[in-house]
Amino acid sequence: MRCALVVSHCVLNQSVVVHGLERAIGAFPFVKQIPPQISLVQLPCPEFLHLGANRPGMTYAEYQALPGYHAYCRQLLQPTIQELVQLQADGVQLLGVLGIEDSPNCDLLKRPGVFMSIFEQLCQDNGLELPKLAVPVTYPENAAAFEQQLQQFLKSSD
Repeated sequence: MRCALVVSHCVLNQSVVVHGLERAIGAFPFVKQIPPQISLVQLPCPEFLHLGANRPGMTYAEYQALPGYHAYCRQLLQPTIQELVQLQADGVQLLGVLGIEDSPNCDLLKRPGVFMSIFEQLCQDNGLELPKLAVPVTYPENAAAFEQQLQQFLKSSD
């Protein structure tokens, strides 16, 4: 069976993270643990695309209140939603979405980030159900624990 995992942009590209908050060079190292038969669908990074590389760190409330930001995120997500709908229609099993814990935009579990809340709503509107997992704030210090959790997540989606 063909499978795909949706990932926050910075899972594969730490260069878009607010300067000084990067936790890896390039991609997170755990990406190498994802079986090669699982395709990765990379979400766009709304923070980087909307505010640029040298943006300040901002809170959930600041992104929530940013004029036009919700509409920007919806527009940015449309191609990805179309891609996921097409993949699912073509028989690809969507395993879930991997976010970033405590991100004002990409958290999925504690308080869904601004971007992920919009993504979840668009998924729901299009009949896409995606289990959720988030890269913990403690990664890479607790890399082994998260990598085990990720493998369980990928197996439970089979």
